[in-house]
Amino acid sequence: MSDDPRVPAPVEALIRAVAGGSGDTGDERASTFARGLALGALVGAAIAGSTLWQRHLARRSRPVAAPEPGEEVTPAG
Repeated sequence: MSDDPRVPAPVEALIRAVAGGSGDTGDERASTFARGLALGALVGAAIAGSTLWQRHLARRSRPVAAPEPGEEVTPAG
């Protein structure tokens, strides 16, 4: 996969597992780990996206009061 001596062996094994493995039965654990890692990343992204979407909808449904004439407007943040 990689001939770069700077790539640590565990990282190389993970890359091989994600890319399809090297044919060794010892790569089954690495493949299982990579699948779990990918599934966890997808679930985390779905939760984060849902939270952001809920915040967006809540902010959008809130009425915005117009400033009084002469009132200084400061950015929200």
